[in-house]
Amino acid sequence: MIIITLDKTLKFVEEVEAEIDHIWLEEPHDVFALKNGCLPSGAGIYNQYFSVLVMLSGEMRTLAIHIFADLIDLGKKQEFEMIHLRLMVKRMLTIDCGVIGYFGLPSYANFLDEYYDLVEKVETKDEFLKITKSMFTLTNRYQMWLHQIFPWSLSMFFKQKNPEEYKELYEKLTQKEKKS
Repeated sequence: MIIITLDKTLKFVEEVEAEIDHIWLEEPHDVFALKNGCLPSGAGIYNQYFSVLVMLSGEMRTLAIHIFADLIDLGKKQEFEMIHLRLMVKRMLTIDCGVIGYFGLPSYANFLDEYYDLVEKVETKDEFLKITKSMFTLTNRYQMWLHQIFPWSLSMFFKQKNPEEYKELYEKLTQKEKKS
């Protein structure tokens, strides 16, 4: 059993690392499709994909900066055994495994689903850390690409208010309260 699991672990790590190398300078195909408004799942509302892009960017940032980083950190701690790590992975990733592909990243979702399933089979914390570190790097690469394609120029329509405008808003709110 351990040899079979180790073979699956090594194969998974090789596949993830090959994808990491592939997308280092070349945009992932699913990110390219998303950037061009191709969502075969039909995700998004009002025939647009901006809301999907916002949601995916947030999910990928959370996976990259928090979830996989935390899993690596916890995997290094003696007090956590494989049973705990499996439980944490299942709890932390269940929703992401269900939505990442639907919202436009099917290639990444395949890796995430495979990771999710493989965690049940890995026997040692070393194997767990190998596959988790690979996913951490892959997820960060994807997050980087999503960050690059995000239409940041839209932010010019969301100007911050100045102190005079704060005061005017405060006065409007207090007037409404007095009327109620």
